[in-house]
Amino acid sequence: MELPRSSLHRTILARLLPAWVILSLVLGAAAYRMESLRAIGNATELASQEADRLDQARLRGLFEGGRAMDAVAVKALLQESRLKQLRLFDPDHRRLLEVKTEADPELDQALAGAPMAFPAPGSRKHSTLRLSGRYYVRVLVPLQDAAHGLHGYMEGIYLVPPRTVRVIEARIGATLAMVLMVTTLTSLLLYPIIVSLNRGSLELSRRLLEGVVELMRVLGSAIAKRDGDTDTHNYRVALYATRLAETMGCSATEIAALIAGAFLHDVGKIGISDNILLKPGPLTPEETELMHTHVAIGQAIIADSRWLSRAGEVVGAHHEWFDGSGYPKGLKGPAIPFNARVFAIVDVFDALTSRRPYKAAFPLEQAIGMMRMDSGRHFDPELLARFLPMAPAWYERLHAAGSEDLKAELAASIGIYFPT
Repeated sequence: MELPRSSLHRTILARLLPAWVILSLVLGAAAYRMESLRAIGNATELASQEADRLDQARLRGLFEGGRAMDAVAVKALLQESRLKQLRLFDPDHRRLLEVKTEADPELDQALAGAPMAFPAPGSRKHSTLRLSGRYYVRVLVPLQDAAHGLHGYMEGIYLVPPRTVRVIEARIGATLAMVLMVTTLTSLLLYPIIVSLNRGSLELSRRLLEGVVELMRVLGSAIAKRDGDTDTHNYRVALYATRLAETMGCSATEIAALIAGAFLHDVGKIGISDNILLKPGPLTPEETELMHTHVAIGQAIIADSRWLSRAGEVVGAHHEWFDGSGYPKGLKGPAIPFNARVFAIVDVFDALTSRRPYKAAFPLEQAIGMMRMDSGRHFDPELLARFLPMAPAWYERLHAAGSEDLKAELAASIGIYFPT
């Protein structure tokens, strides 16, 4: 198995791009928040300056003597500033007067729906409004004399000049563009470093995977040869099982376990005596019982290996029958692991259609007929119904294929389902 450079780059990009997006969004949001607060601060400062430009001594004088508010005098003060509206309140927060430079129903409605709490003497309150592309700052200021006596409150509505708004928006846009550029350049600078680090790790992982797959193949081949079979049986059943599992929509993890099980399904036979394993005639009940122990032996062999143990379902249950008459546990129906039910079908199919030292190969149609008769007894009927219509095409391609061709086709599946 070669280490595909395109696959490496795709893997790194698949991980780096989300990190770049997340980093850009987080930094962009932080920069936007910071610039927005700065913009609000600048606009508030402009509004406060306009409020301070008013002749507050004249405003305080309007409260003296209990005389009625002079709207004309207040409007004259308003026109001397850049404020759009001015409201005056007495010390008990009752509104005394409101004057405007122009009517603005939208602004009036927004102000009415967002009442502002009155500030304590010696402080002031601010709030902002954005309406139809216009930016307003609302300032609420206590009117106090030199002795800190409270005469009332002034509320001013300041319209931030459009040019100032454009400058603020341009600055925010420039900041966001700078953040995007920095994160992009950082990602581009990191990319070759990450590629270099990952290439070494993936190469090591690939070699480890090749070693594990080779170990499974060698073990399976050794057992097959000891049992009078060839390693092509393992290749074929692995491919049959893979194709059937693919049609069932199985996950990559399940298919990888099937492939491992195909190589290692009879690994426990390494612990069975040649007198029993190679006996030409039928086994005695005692010999049959000993032969059945190869399942437990196989499970023990693979149990301590994280890689090999994935074959456990096939190794432990491929001799179970759907009607419960199999061994070693007499499992029945869905209690038999899915992978073991799949493997039982393809294992028997290849055994029937292949020549063995003790029998000739059955013709394809005869083998299919024999398996159909065991539907619901030996085999899961639903899985068998899926397998049999596709079996002739798979048989035609795989049965006559040589060891190298089978090995090459299986290597492609291993590259897919055993990712580094």
